Amino acid sequence: MKKLIITGTTILFVAGSAHAGTLSFASAWSKINEGSAAQESSRLQTESLTESQARVSRHWLPKVYLDAKSYQTNDPGASFFGLIEQRSIKQTDFTPDSINHPDSQIYTRGALGLDLALYEGGMKSSQVDLFKHYVAAQQSATSQIQIEQYSAVGLSYGSLAVLEQQKIRLQALSSEVLRMIKGYQLGSKSNPVGYSGLLGMKSLANRISGLLNQYDAQSTSHYAVLSELGLKDQSWSPEDIDSNTFVNRYFSGSSKQGESVASYKIESAKETVKASEEMANMEKAKFLPRVGAFAETFVFNGNRDTANGYNAGLYLQWSLFDPSDYGSLKEAKLKSMAAAKYSEASDQQERAERAALNESLKSLRQNIDLLNDSYKLLIEQSKMTETLFKNGSINALQIVEILSRRTDLIAQQGEAELGLIKAGADIVTKQKFDIGMHLRDGAKNEK
Repeated sequence: MKKLIITGTTILFVAGSAHAGTLSFASAWSKINEGSAAQESSRLQTESLTESQARVSRHWLPKVYLDAKSYQTNDPGASFFGLIEQRSIKQTDFTPDSINHPDSQIYTRGALGLDLALYEGGMKSSQVDLFKHYVAAQQSATSQIQIEQYSAVGLSYGSLAVLEQQKIRLQALSSEVLRMIKGYQLGSKSNPVGYSGLLGMKSLANRISGLLNQYDAQSTSHYAVLSELGLKDQSWSPEDIDSNTFVNRYFSGSSKQGESVASYKIESAKETVKASEEMANMEKAKFLPRVGAFAETFVFNGNRDTANGYNAGLYLQWSLFDPSDYGSLKEAKLKSMAAAKYSEASDQQERAERAALNESLKSLRQNIDLLNDSYKLLIEQSKMTETLFKNGSINALQIVEILSRRTDLIAQQGEAELGLIKAGADIVTKQKFDIGMHLRDGAKNEK
C-alpha cells in the first residue's frame, strides 16, 4: 500500500516539475490568438465578401466591350450585307446570279461599344446591400470565433489553476496520512480496533492517491487542449489564482452590461436576416423592366473597301413570363421570414441560457465560500483531533473519519471551482464580450 502512495506522490512531483515556469493567462491567450487559423480563415472570408461588395457597388459604371472577328463565307445573305457594310455596293451586284451565287470572300469586322444600365428594377442596389449585410454578418462571426476561442483557453487555463491548488491541498493531506501510518504503533492484527484503524488510514491514503492521479490526468488533458489551440510552450504552469478571482478578472468582472447585450452570434444572425430580405428584393426585381443605353462604333473590311459606322440608342427589356421564376418571390419571402423567426428564437434561447448561467455563477460562488469556510474549520478540527489521538482520547478510526471528511470536502471544492470556471467560460460566449477590456482590467488587478 505504501508503495502505491509513494508512486502517486512521485508522479505528482514529476508532473509539477515538467511545468516549472509560470505563464500568465494574458500571455497564453496572446500566443494562441496571434496564430489562430480559425480566426484567420474567418477574416479572409470577410475580406472576400468585402471585395464582392466593392465589385457589385460599381454596377452604375457602363460595360465597355471590344468585339473583333474575321471570317470567310459564300453565304448569299452574309456576302450581300458584307458589301453593304463596306459601303461599296454596285449596280451589277443586284443581278440574280451575283446574289444567289456569290464568290467566297474574307470579311473582317471590329467594334467598340458600351452598355449603360439606367434602371434594373433595384436588382443591383439590392445586391450591394446584400453583400453589406453579409460582410457585417461575417465580421460578427469572426468576433464570435475569437470569443469562443478565448472561452476555451480560459476554461482550460482556469481549470489548470484550480487543479494545481487542489493538488497542493491533497499533497498536504497525503503527507499527514503517510506520517500517521509511519508512526502508528497499534496496527497489529491481535488488536482488532488498532488494526482496523491502520486499514482505514491505508484505504484513505489510496483514495487520496487516486484523486491525485485523477487531477493529473485532467491537467494533462487541459495542457493538450491548449497545445492543440496553438500554445506551443513545453514547460509552464498557470499563475496562482483562485477560481472566483479568475472568473471575476477574465470572464465577467467588469462587464455588467454584458448580461443584457446579445452575443456576436445573434448579431450575425440578424445581419443574415437583413441579407435574406435583400434577396427577396432581388427576386422582385426580376419581374420589373430593365432600361439602358448603348452605343457602338465599328470598322468593316472586305475585298472592295474599308468602312465604318455606329449604332446608339436606348433599350427596354422586360420578362413578362418565365416559368423558372414563377413563385421565386414568394419562396424568397418565406425564407426571409423563417430566418427572422430562427434569429428571434436563438436570441430568446441565448437570453435564457445567459440568465441560467448568471444564477449558476451566483450559486457556485456562494457554495465555494461555504466550502472554503468549512475547509478552514476542518483544518482546525484535524489539528485538535490529532492532539486528542496522540493523548489517547480518541482511536484511529475517529481521526480517519475526520480526514475522510476533509478529503470529501477537497473533492467538493474541486468540483465546485471547476464548475465555476466552466460557467464563466460559457457565459462569455452568450454576450458581446470585450476581451481587450477584461485583459486590461486583469493586468491592473495583477499589479
